Amino acid sequence: MYKRLSKILVVITATFGLLACATGTVFEQKLQGEGAKRMNAEQVKSHLAGNTQQWINGGAYFVPDGTVYVKYAGKVFPKTNWTVDSDGKVCLVNPDGFVTSCSAYFDKDGKVWVVTLEIMGKAQQTEGGVDTILEGNQLSDI
Repeated sequence: MYKRLSKILVVITATFGLLACATGTVFEQKLQGEGAKRMNAEQVKSHLAGNTQQWINGGAYFVPDGTVYVKYAGKVFPKTNWTVDSDGKVCLVNPDGFVTSCSAYFDKDGKVWVVTLEIMGKAQQTEGGVDTILEGNQLSDI
């Protein structure tokens, strides 16, 4: 079941950003060159905890206790967990400990940008984009 859920989460996390030619690291450098500041752990927790991140075909509700509920293509998936490391990198982790995706968050001109760094342990060719956050648990509306 977790393998199937992991595959689905791969598709879901691909919606964190727009596909492009640059790796997450290169895009991080580009953002920083444009004056963006990488958000630290406390800033990221404050941004996500208790809110819903909206994607093209779904979203995720980040419970303050570290649980995350994901909805994709109209289906809500079993809860998983989200962690934030000391550098502000957010990872989604299955109950068995398998990391499905990791992202970095940046403040650029007062807007939060998200860059998907890896999915299933592989670096991504993901550029990123402005993060869409809805207050509270809005999964039922997505």
